[in-house]
Amino acid sequence: MKGIRDFTQKRYFKVFREDRSSKVSYKVDDKCSFQKKIARHFGEMCNIEVPVVFPEEKITFTRTNTNITPAYTYDDLIKEFDINHKYYNVINNVCPDYGILLKKGLNGIKEELKKTAKDIDFIESCEDTIASIEKLVMRYIEEAKRVKNDTVVKTLSRVPMEPARSFLEGLQAIRFISSMFYLNGNYQLGFGRIDQYLIDLYHKDIDDNTISVKQAKEYITEFFISLNRDTDLYFGVQQGDNGQSMMLGGVKRDGSCAINELTYLFLEVSKELKMIDPKINLRIDSNTPRELLLLGCELTKAGLGFPQYSNDEVVIPALVNKGYSLEDARDYTVAACWEFIIPGKGLDIVNQGAVSFPYAVNEAFMDPKIKNLKDFEDRIAKNIQEQVKNILVNREQYLLPSPLVSLFFDDSIKMGEDITKVAKYKNRGIHGAGSANAADAMYIVENLIELGQFEKIQELRNKVNTNFAGSEDYRQLLLGSDKKVGNANEKVDLGLRKLFEWFADACDKYSTDMCKIRPGSGSAQFYIWLTNKMNDWIIEPIVGATADGRLEGEPLSSSLSPASGVKVNGLISVLNSFSNINYNRIMNGGPITVEFSPVTFNSREGLEKLADVIKYFVKIGDQQLQLNVLDYRVLCDAMKHPERHSNLIVRVWGWSGYFCELAPEFQRQIINRHRYSL
Repeated sequence: MKGIRDFTQKRYFKVFREDRSSKVSYKVDDKCSFQKKIARHFGEMCNIEVPVVFPEEKITFTRTNTNITPAYTYDDLIKEFDINHKYYNVINNVCPDYGILLKKGLNGIKEELKKTAKDIDFIESCEDTIASIEKLVMRYIEEAKRVKNDTVVKTLSRVPMEPARSFLEGLQAIRFISSMFYLNGNYQLGFGRIDQYLIDLYHKDIDDNTISVKQAKEYITEFFISLNRDTDLYFGVQQGDNGQSMMLGGVKRDGSCAINELTYLFLEVSKELKMIDPKINLRIDSNTPRELLLLGCELTKAGLGFPQYSNDEVVIPALVNKGYSLEDARDYTVAACWEFIIPGKGLDIVNQGAVSFPYAVNEAFMDPKIKNLKDFEDRIAKNIQEQVKNILVNREQYLLPSPLVSLFFDDSIKMGEDITKVAKYKNRGIHGAGSANAADAMYIVENLIELGQFEKIQELRNKVNTNFAGSEDYRQLLLGSDKKVGNANEKVDLGLRKLFEWFADACDKYSTDMCKIRPGSGSAQFYIWLTNKMNDWIIEPIVGATADGRLEGEPLSSSLSPASGVKVNGLISVLNSFSNINYNRIMNGGPITVEFSPVTFNSREGLEKLADVIKYFVKIGDQQLQLNVLDYRVLCDAMKHPERHSNLIVRVWGWSGYFCELAPEFQRQIINRHRYSL
């Protein structure tokens, strides 16, 4: 296994990469339906893959084609759907139900589909899709035979076509099918609650003495290593932003505790392996065992940037409040980063755009006619509403059908229709970006309004309009104030709560019974994009310098975090600041992001204190938490000498990546975050 691990960590897998799209031979018939066109194109993507099997591995799949071409042209979309004003997108940021795969296998799913005649074209497209997977499985078996890997031959002779009978078969089935989604152009589909999907197979093997706990860990290790062999091929915003995320722990659909042996084993393997994938999320509540929290802290200490913690006591009621059934809410996982999604049921578009809170505050602040608090706040609320409307109108998304994804959604199987037609949940999510910068600026302006110091307000306007040119001392006074988000200042944090309430009000205004608009507290990539228009896809307003002292072009505060350079009074004060948000209404997800210096973990006492803090996070009703370790000197050296730090891992936003593989603007922002690390 060491050989496979070294091969992966040194990125030698790139030797298998080639753009094979020119080798696609299938010419689609104009009379072919859109669903069948997608299915048959998927077959071509499978056909041009070259099976790679290592003689010593037990879990296999390595992607080789670097170019997943679309199955359609824009003209095809217009012809098929007769609407040219929509923003077309493939299904992404959702979670299939891998439990269906493990229990039924692809052949079992096919047999169930045959029982319904609702949409014959859809059923035939699904059958074509399954046939394409089976052909690729057979080619992998032939390659395994060639390199004399009997284990892979035996495993793939069973899965994913038939139900999994062992823990190893379960892991192999998940690995193979997860790769198929990317061959189909569906990206950032997470693994969901994998400790729940696999626990019965694990118990069976342990009880039968088929495997030992040590062997189970070895299988998990191989599974993780296999995932890391494809990290360069996934097309997120940055390399590493690939959606290979899993959820552990929490409660079952009946409300009972879901923590099991695999919850611990997955965390232990991740700690020992120290790779960026899979990204691990951990569901916790007030009853979570301390040993599990301490194990999570060990991963933080290792510098992985995960697990990300989700508070069941906050998340589940919020989902129910938004119209999700209690049983489904208890079964939640996250999409690619942190957005809450129901596996096998939710087709929510959770990343439709972002509201710029700093722009909303700036837009009100710059109006010299604003003379009182009510007008100022009404103007901010109105602008937030306008931004929400702009996103919904100008980035109205239409999800394209996917026979492949539909195979792992129970409603599609039962109803015999594509998941885009029959999904139980089809809501929309919008991020709320730069909340700390906005609240800090809002406090400064409102304090001046209350004091009637309108000449000073005009002076501040002038300095913001000139990007604080010649006013660095003045700017440093703004930055140096302790009245900032993160310091548990009642008045500042009230402004933070108001911003999110106005955001929730705006989303409610445009919600319907069929489609709820979900406001979130995360910023994703928008903490950079909203300060510097980096591509034509951005329709959100770009904000310049802000009244809190932030310069034009500088990144906004990421998700829920203090603004860059803010001196906070400690982790507890940060958690207290963000506990003022009404998470029952703000439920698209978005974590409190905290940066630590490595000295925090110099002793066991540091881990114990961090576990206490996580318990406190649950107690005060915060929603999500992610912790990162930053060593300023190491990060700076990595920018100068990347060859020395090829495996240096950092948390970027809702995912972890290799620091040296990030674009410079993201590297600089991460280094800047050290300025408020604890």
